[in-house]
Amino acid sequence: MDTTTKNLKFYEEDLSEEQIRNLYLRKLATGEIQGPPTGKPSMDKPHLKFYPEEALKLDFPKMTMYDYLKEQSKNHLDDIAIVFDTDFGKNEITYGELFSNIDSLSETLQRIYGIRKGDKVAVSLANTPESVYAFYALSKMGAIYCPIDPRANEYGLERDLKDLNVKMYIGIMDNYKKVKKVSEKLGIKNVVVTSPINSLNNKMVKSLYISQKFLEGNVPFSLKRRWPKLNQNSSLNFANFDVYEEGSLAAISYTGGTTGVHKGVELSNDALNNMVFSHRYIMENVKRGDVFMNILPQFMIFGMFTLHLALCRGLETHLLLDASPENFLKNLKRLNPAMAFGGPVHWETLIDNSEVIPGCLSNMKAPVSGGESLPVVKERKINESLIKGGAQETICNGFGASELGGSVTLKEGNKSREGTVGILHVYDNAKIVNPNTGEEEYYNNVGELYVTTPSLMLRYHNNEEESNKAIKVSEDGTRWFATGDLAKIDEDGTIELVGRIKRLFVCGLNNVYPPEMEELISSIPGVKKCAVVPIPDAELRQVPKVHFVIENDTEENRSKIQDATQALIAERIGVEVLPRYYEFNDDLKYTPNGKVDFEGIRKDDIQKMNIVSEKQKVKTNK
Repeated sequence: MDTTTKNLKFYEEDLSEEQIRNLYLRKLATGEIQGPPTGKPSMDKPHLKFYPEEALKLDFPKMTMYDYLKEQSKNHLDDIAIVFDTDFGKNEITYGELFSNIDSLSETLQRIYGIRKGDKVAVSLANTPESVYAFYALSKMGAIYCPIDPRANEYGLERDLKDLNVKMYIGIMDNYKKVKKVSEKLGIKNVVVTSPINSLNNKMVKSLYISQKFLEGNVPFSLKRRWPKLNQNSSLNFANFDVYEEGSLAAISYTGGTTGVHKGVELSNDALNNMVFSHRYIMENVKRGDVFMNILPQFMIFGMFTLHLALCRGLETHLLLDASPENFLKNLKRLNPAMAFGGPVHWETLIDNSEVIPGCLSNMKAPVSGGESLPVVKERKINESLIKGGAQETICNGFGASELGGSVTLKEGNKSREGTVGILHVYDNAKIVNPNTGEEEYYNNVGELYVTTPSLMLRYHNNEEESNKAIKVSEDGTRWFATGDLAKIDEDGTIELVGRIKRLFVCGLNNVYPPEMEELISSIPGVKKCAVVPIPDAELRQVPKVHFVIENDTEENRSKIQDATQALIAERIGVEVLPRYYEFNDDLKYTPNGKVDFEGIRKDDIQKMNIVSEKQKVKTNK
């Protein structure tokens, strides 16, 4: 039990109507009392039967993220909180040192830069301790944390900083010239940059880095523009800031924008605190002091969530600068962590990999995959590798979104059916909505997945139109996020994703669900990866095109795999939707966040078709 439990509502006379209702539904789901279900998941809440009754009597803590971390850690200040783990050395930071650095940065931001409650501060750092300090220092002060991807080009940086109207920018030295130009244009006076290896004790490596950045013109002459020396004796150590307001804005983080409008997601302290608090009933085998391998930087919402989760649970959090899939297994073997997060693109590197040897993953209790769906055949192969490496648990696949503050479901190993994303977290709810009628569907029917959670975003920043599209308010005032995912929910509350509504396309008179095809194609021996995208067709409107990445890429194998694909789709889905185009690649195209860039692949294909068409026109004219 965590240290906030004694401060939470527990006795039935203090329970809300919703909590009393949830206790009743749990008893119906477990069979303790008899009664007919409605057949609609959001009304029956069958997932509640998997959680203890105690969970339904508690409220998540209403405080800032900083205060929640402090409450969870105050009796463990000598424990290791962070290990900044790089190729050039590492630095261990205890919880006591972590809070001293956070408090010192808070003091500096107020005294030197005039940052106050409600001010927006852009933070564009790598996966470093400085990023952690900034995240919690701003939370403590009641300022608004606005992460910016340091890989953003000048146009993207100017767009986001202008939209946010920030009072300050904190970033890495590599971008100083670009930031200086944009900040002067927008009138941002407070700019601070630091080395991504600032927290290392290796003076030679740090000096070489600074020298290189100086020659590039990326080192500011003004000391006020350089990361401050943090004072371990800050006068603000453990000071209580009266800044918490329920539902108030705490962070604004931008979505990837690869398949739609680039949008800033507004989150409250409650959003991430609820996410962490609900996880106390998930992955219970992970204990304080266990090692967590963290490759997700805090400029991503999932990076914020996983960091806050790991530190509040007392995990020894290793911050890695290297998030590349090709080095994922190497780092897993080196650290042998109890918990690690990654996308399918990371976990797939374990499949049929000779580097996976017995015992190399013996401490693994929570291998978590997210970001996009994981085909069953890939899930099985990943699990085979985890078992071979001696992992204590198979892959934990979840579902979430930036707008939901992180994940809202989790399939813990084999606790739910394979090919699913498991059940909802205890305080969340979901329903399947018919896209045509807007009515909730019954169990096992396909429709759009709607989710409501205390972690739901407040709104999209400065974008009322997109906010209204995404958030649907029901008659009882419940705010639902329309995920854009096609899914179904069974009688146990297990959620199975079918595909994205945006990826759904029509071939002739038939609906095509690309993930369904990709699932089948992935089961063909020799296929490492695949992607199905729609291509314009004069007769059928759109037809499927398959992109392959295969083993032993020869003309003979290409022909065999293409024939096998045709036969399998004809048998399982139908000849009406057979792919008309095939392309074999060395790898698929990915977004900066490591997801398969289906929209980018589709656009590239159309561009190639247009080029061919233009060449044919020229040839005809000649």
